[in-house]
Amino acid sequence: MIGIRSVTKTFGALTALDDVTLDIADGTFLSLVGPSGSGKSTLLDLLAGLATPTSGEVLFDGEPVRGPGLDRGVVFQQYALFPWRTARANVEFGLEGGPLGKRERTERAREYLALVGLAGFEDRYPHELSGGMKQRVAIARSLAYDPAVLLMDEPFAALDAQTREQLQEELLRIWRRTGKTIVFITHGIDEAVYLGQQVAVLTSRPGRLKAVVDVDLGDRTGDVRSGPEFGRQRHRLWELLHDEVRKAAEHERSAAR
Repeated sequence: MIGIRSVTKTFGALTALDDVTLDIADGTFLSLVGPSGSGKSTLLDLLAGLATPTSGEVLFDGEPVRGPGLDRGVVFQQYALFPWRTARANVEFGLEGGPLGKRERTERAREYLALVGLAGFEDRYPHELSGGMKQRVAIARSLAYDPAVLLMDEPFAALDAQTREQLQEELLRIWRRTGKTIVFITHGIDEAVYLGQQVAVLTSRPGRLKAVVDVDLGDRTGDVRSGPEFGRQRHRLWELLHDEVRKAAEHERSAAR
C-alpha cells in the first residue's frame, strides 16, 4: 500500500529526515516513535501530501504522492472542529462537494459518529463535548469519506490517561472493523506497543529508520499491558529509543549554549 523510498527532507540547512525507506502493507497498524525532532510529523506530512520530499519518493499503490487526496485521512493532535457546527455537521463537512446529497451526507455522518461511540451526540456543539468526544468527532470526520489510510499525529496526547486508554481500545475496534491502514505517531512506548502490529523507530535528528519491530499481542483483549509479552516488547523498544532520546537531549543542550 505505502512505499517510502530513500526519502530525505530538508528545511534549509536542517535535515529532518535522511534516506528513509519503509514499506507499510495494506491493513497494517503501524506505530511510529522517535525522540522529539526525529521527523515523525514531517514523515506524516509527506504521506498526507502536505509536503514533498527533497529527494526520494512516497508511493501509494505504486503511484507517487503529488498532494493531498481522499485516499488518505488525517487526524491531528488538535481537534480542528468548527465551533459553530454540530458534531454531525463537522463530520458532514468532509463530504460536502462530493457526490452525496444532503440526506446521504447526514446518514453517513450519523453512521460514523455511531462507529466512534457518539450515537445520541450528533446535535451537540464542540463546546458541549469533552476532549475525548471532540477527538472522536475528528476521527469520524476522517473516516466518513472512506479513505484507505488513516494518518494520526499524536491524537490522544492531550487527553487524560483514562480517556486515552479508552480511545486506544476504541481505535483498535474501529481498525478491526474497517480494515484501514493506520499510521499512528506517538511519544508513548506503551501506546506504541499496545496499538501497533509494527512499530517503526526513528533516530534523533536527522531522522533515519533505526528498526521496525513486529508486535504480536494476540487480539489485545483483557489486561494485555500487564502480561509478560507486553513487558518484553516494551523493554525492546525502550532499548532502541534510550540512546536516541539521550542524543536528542544533548543536541538541544548544545543548541542552547
